[in-house]
Amino acid sequence: MDNVEEALEFDPKGNPDVEALAQAYKETRSDLGEFMDRRQDDFDQRFQVWPGKSRDNRKHARSGGGEPFPWEGASDLSCNLIDDVIRSHVSMLMSVMKRANLVATPVESGDVERASVVQNFMKWLIQVKMENMLREYERGFNHLLEKGIMVHYVYWEQQDQKMLETINLQEISAQMPELAEMLLDEANDETIKELLSVQYDVGKSKAGKILRDLRSDGTATIPVTQTVHNRPAMRALACDEEIYWPAWTMDPQDAPYVFLAVHFTAEQLRAKVATDGWSKEWVEHVIETARGRDADHEVNYSRERHRTANIDRGLSDDETIRCIYAFQRLVDEDGVSGIYCTVFHPDVTNDNSPVDAWAKHELLPYRHGNYPFIVTKLEEWSKRLYDTRSYPETGKSWEQQLKAEMDAAVDRLSLSTLPPLEHPVGRAPARWGPGVKVPYRTPGEYRYADTPRYDGSSVEMRENIRRMAFEYFGRNYTGVDPQDVGNKQQSLVDKCFGHVKQVLDQVWSLYQQYGSDQEYFRVIGVNDVQRFDKGASNERYDFYLQFDVGLLDGGQIVERVKAISEMVGVLDKNGVVDTERLLAMVVEQTLPGAADKIIQPRETAINKAVEEERATIAELVAGVPPNVKPNDPHQVKLQIFQQWLSQPDIQEKIQQDEALRSRVENYFQQRNFQIQQKQNAAIGRTGAQPTQFGQTAAAQGG
Repeated sequence: MDNVEEALEFDPKGNPDVEALAQAYKETRSDLGEFMDRRQDDFDQRFQVWPGKSRDNRKHARSGGGEPFPWEGASDLSCNLIDDVIRSHVSMLMSVMKRANLVATPVESGDVERASVVQNFMKWLIQVKMENMLREYERGFNHLLEKGIMVHYVYWEQQDQKMLETINLQEISAQMPELAEMLLDEANDETIKELLSVQYDVGKSKAGKILRDLRSDGTATIPVTQTVHNRPAMRALACDEEIYWPAWTMDPQDAPYVFLAVHFTAEQLRAKVATDGWSKEWVEHVIETARGRDADHEVNYSRERHRTANIDRGLSDDETIRCIYAFQRLVDEDGVSGIYCTVFHPDVTNDNSPVDAWAKHELLPYRHGNYPFIVTKLEEWSKRLYDTRSYPETGKSWEQQLKAEMDAAVDRLSLSTLPPLEHPVGRAPARWGPGVKVPYRTPGEYRYADTPRYDGSSVEMRENIRRMAFEYFGRNYTGVDPQDVGNKQQSLVDKCFGHVKQVLDQVWSLYQQYGSDQEYFRVIGVNDVQRFDKGASNERYDFYLQFDVGLLDGGQIVERVKAISEMVGVLDKNGVVDTERLLAMVVEQTLPGAADKIIQPRETAINKAVEEERATIAELVAGVPPNVKPNDPHQVKLQIFQQWLSQPDIQEKIQQDEALRSRVENYFQQRNFQIQQKQNAAIGRTGAQPTQFGQTAAAQGG
């Protein structure tokens, strides 16, 4: 082991010891054997997988296994108690994630004014640019509850793809005028091919085809490389299948190494040569020697466990290649620490490979200086990373009890429906059932055996098992303390929010390093487009999510909205509360995603009021009686009407037209009545007429 540790140290020549990495990888997996066995049991417990399970939910004899207990065809039901709890809590967490408020707090005082812009931009970034983020969070939450550990890999994703584009002679003349003239002379073909090859980054044969197409049709297709993705990305990793820390790890960020296992097809590996700079020779060698096989029988681990028990685990139909990313925290010859990444295959090492035994070896370029993995444990009763339990592990006994009660109830019902038949030895009836005539000599020769009596305590026991399990995990149920449920749910939400905060910190750091200098984004929840400037590279913010699990209760939301509305009407004397933003927040919290659809921007609302009031004025002049709607923006429309009325020619016309004057007066009465109604509602809340600036209550009353 000492030799392995020495081989894993920094090499000034940049040549990683893949033999040592492969040995460390295999030893790490071997040391985690007991942990992975527990996680396999968790999967089986959650999804109710056991040897001999049949599709008809009945017990049947197996070859060499003897008779099933209590009899052939007895009940063998699935009991999804643990899965129900996990699904319930994952659903709660996903609902909270969608409704939580993202807050950006500046680290430096000079960034205070910019914090709200950064906050809105991050909301847009994770909901629009990183559209798969919620899916990866859902997977992570499932891992946290089922396996006890949640891991997310945060990285910068840049993906280019070639597409065909049509060009014509006019475009070529605009780009390369000298080339358009040379096309007329076939003696210039070789030179033209060279120019086309350089201009469009194609080979000589493709350049020749472009030339022939241009001369014959006047158009040609050329391959153009376009960026499909250039953004921060995140992926959930299973702690028992994809990513492995040493078994003795305490803080994942302090571990000397961590291994990430990824499956690639042959074409995906070949694409890595161009996109990620992998060794072409290594890729071809691995495809030839390692595709579809693995000496440790670990390929298809996640797929094999879904199969039935009679499948040979040594067989594999997987044509993918399992490549290992080894992330190491190493110190170079200058004493500076860094994260280095080496891509290799455990069966292709320095000793048995005719080419370099690694696909790529580089210093990880991320400025944050950490492993790109965010890790959270379900329980924190031990410093060690792998010392944690899961929902299936802690709830296994309750699920087994409930299954036993359910099977017993079905078996009891089966015996009651068709009890065992007693008959004279050697004289079994040919038929037995309703209406069948069975002759007998002695009364009582044929009879049903006594059946088990109904046991009402079984129903009570099942309810008690559910109550105990739900109380332990923090889920509402009859007889469970709602305060205790709220505390447990809030604790789980806070744990997950702490994980999300670390993810957002790395996402922001990656955008600061690789993102566009300027980007236009749409503010989530309102129709507002803003320009975002990336800012200085050292600009730092603390990101966190705010949510109260009480907001999952619709009744509490209604009560809180009423309280806020009343407080704004009473306490906001200087108009400092932005009621439009408050309304948007209330609607978004009550009906997530609805604010954008039902709330208009201020400018749109004012323009709409102007158009409606102009139409009302035209109707009044044309002889149509006014009809003021109760929910109109009365102050705005009244101001527009008064501006129209203040024109000298309009005043003269009203003086001369008595009918028009009557309609105008009627309009004023209706509009003022609606305004007075709103004021009366405010007086009803405060108990007094609002005091105007410069007036005292006594003077107003006098």
